[in-house]
Amino acid sequence: MILKFIESIGDKTINIVFEFLEASKFVYLCVTHMFKPHSYNPAMRMVLTKQIYFTSVGILPLFVMMAMFFGSIIIGIVIVLATEYNLESSIGSIIINFVMDEFSPFFTALLISLRSGAAINTEIAVMNVNKELNTLREYKIDLIDYLFLPRIISGMISVTSLSIVFAIIMLSSGYLVTLFYMNMDLHAYSNLLLSAVEVKDVVVLVSKGLAFGFVITLIPIYSGIKTTNSYTAIPISVLNGMMKLFIAIFLIEVLSLVIQSL
Repeated sequence: MILKFIESIGDKTINIVFEFLEASKFVYLCVTHMFKPHSYNPAMRMVLTKQIYFTSVGILPLFVMMAMFFGSIIIGIVIVLATEYNLESSIGSIIINFVMDEFSPFFTALLISLRSGAAINTEIAVMNVNKELNTLREYKIDLIDYLFLPRIISGMISVTSLSIVFAIIMLSSGYLVTLFYMNMDLHAYSNLLLSAVEVKDVVVLVSKGLAFGFVITLIPIYSGIKTTNSYTAIPISVLNGMMKLFIAIFLIEVLSLVIQSL
């Protein structure tokens, strides 16, 4: 009994290590292909353009409305709490740190994950089950250049740009709260925010956007190509991929908080 238990632990450990090494190899291949000029052929650029449109442009109307809604409410709450605890002098830095460093990239990552992460996972899994990936390999088409890299770069560009747009809209809509609650004019509100913005805030916003965009596309792609040759395995693949994706997003967020606190 004890021997079987030890064997099961050993088997699970070996499988975890093997899966980690295989995933690390896939990440390495994708990253190295990003820096190869020949990867950016006309076919790849066409797919990349379509992916950027699907990921970021198509979602803009809903995205703008949600940014305005959350901006007015959340910044209003921040201002109310700051005035309650006599932190009026720090309102600008509190708003900037919360909106740019935390909320905008994190909320954008969650939204894009729900919209594009599952779609990418399903798409690659269906292609794998239908043997379309094998067909592309038979025609000597590089899957990383043609299928994977455009989606990864699109995710990085889309999440980063949408995070910046989200932050700008949130900060702009927050002016309505300061106007009615604090009777602050637009010039004073603008100076309040501009004086609080630091290079660190921009670096954190862009860095988290790139990191979130990378995992949002990479994990669903890897989960899709690991799908077994059965249609019933596709929902399981998508579920497992989304679980790993959300864990990765929260790990990046926690790691960012730890680094910023140093």
